[in-house]
Amino acid sequence: MLRKNFKSSYGTISYLVREGTVPVVFLHGLGGTGNSWIKIDQFMDGNLGLYFLDMLGHGRSDKPDLEYTISIQEDIIAEFVEHQGLDRISLMGNSYGGWVAARFSIDRREPVHLVLEDSAGVNRTFGELGDEHRNQFVKMVLRSNSLNTEAVIGNIVKNNADPMWKLKDEELRKLTAKTLIIWGKEDGLISIENGRRLRDIIPGSRMEEIEQAGHVPHVEQPERIAAILNEFLKS
Repeated sequence: MLRKNFKSSYGTISYLVREGTVPVVFLHGLGGTGNSWIKIDQFMDGNLGLYFLDMLGHGRSDKPDLEYTISIQEDIIAEFVEHQGLDRISLMGNSYGGWVAARFSIDRREPVHLVLEDSAGVNRTFGELGDEHRNQFVKMVLRSNSLNTEAVIGNIVKNNADPMWKLKDEELRKLTAKTLIIWGKEDGLISIENGRRLRDIIPGSRMEEIEQAGHVPHVEQPERIAAILNEFLKS
């Protein structure tokens, strides 16, 4: 894969790309980077164009001093898709990235395929649990990647506690994108019950429950997840 940069309205976004005729944009979880998807690359269908973004405030992308809202991440995806000249995309997100992907599909434009993997957005966030829990969670995220900064992660956790960003049932019921929900059955951060709730609400969606996988199945079982994606993205 090649690493490239894209200049957004909020700063430079770093991303990995593998050229292909069917574009799929991948969004990582909070504190992660586009590199988290690298393990699935070798197992993905050769016709797929893969875009692994470092979202704003993460990885090698810029970390400006601003309020990190879901809406800003949506803006950047919209700019990125336009810059790449991608008329039709599929969109996959893990955890925080799943939340952004779902909100983008609701607020901006629906992708051809939407894949939500252990997605946040309907669960109670750590920012809603009080200062002690929030601070412990921020410290855990900071330890997961040396490129993370306390200012950015803390700000995201604070803003994500605002109920205005939550995925509401009435919004999810209006989605028409072909939707796949993937969940690790041993996810200790966001319970699988949240995935089952999404499946029950989003019309026509299907769910794959992954045995012996936690919060990031694409890292824990990349070949299995790639096989599921290859089949789904052909539908």
